[in-house]
Amino acid sequence: MGSFADGVVVCFVISALVLLASCAELGLGTRIVDNGHILMKTSCSSFFYNSQVNNLQGWLEVPEECEGMVAHYMNHGQYDVDADGVVTAMADYLSDVVPQGDGMDVVIFDIDETALSNLPYYQRHRYGCERFVHAIFSEWVEEGIAPVIASVLRLYKELQAGKWGVILMTGRTERQRNITTQNLLAAGYDSWTSLILRSPEDEGTPAAAYKIKKRLELQEKGYRIWASLGDQWSDLTGPAAGNRTFKLPNPMYYIA
Repeated sequence: MGSFADGVVVCFVISALVLLASCAELGLGTRIVDNGHILMKTSCSSFFYNSQVNNLQGWLEVPEECEGMVAHYMNHGQYDVDADGVVTAMADYLSDVVPQGDGMDVVIFDIDETALSNLPYYQRHRYGCERFVHAIFSEWVEEGIAPVIASVLRLYKELQAGKWGVILMTGRTERQRNITTQNLLAAGYDSWTSLILRSPEDEGTPAAAYKIKKRLELQEKGYRIWASLGDQWSDLTGPAAGNRTFKLPNPMYYIA
């Protein structure tokens, strides 16, 4: 009969082999250098985390092996719970601020993956594992059927009831104004303070620079921007984003 110590060694070896097998399966410790950027591809959980806290930048598609994880996250309730948490935090912050009543106290909402969800589109395109094609996405936009993100609409209505102005700011173009307006109205949004889309002169400008420019223009008009809500860091970085910014999860794509 073996000793207790022998049993411990056997258990340790088995555990180590299981761990190594798991590491091999997940690709732990691997790095890919692309265009001078180190893409931290350690595991799907690590990809998810680093992509959401902005450690991982410039990625163009979700790793193939992570499609199932992203699909499960988006479709089985966790995304909704996390989005609701973001919305609740924003509501709590704004509850301590009393608008002056002159219509100039505002918050800024992004549209795609903020006011509206493009999940049906990304379900067709493997949750971001396929490289984004702008022309194909534009065809989806023109259908005007993007569903609402319910927690965001709820916040929108609460803010309006509290005499806040809500400015909708999107990277969509002026050519898409009519269909975007129809989609927003059908989803339950109305009476926004302003709907800002890219003008022809702004096309080609990086998202972060474009949104900074538009926020500064709002500030120059006298608007007091208290907070911004979006799914991309490019929605939230730079001046005039408000005293607080709130980021919704989006593991399907990255916009600089």
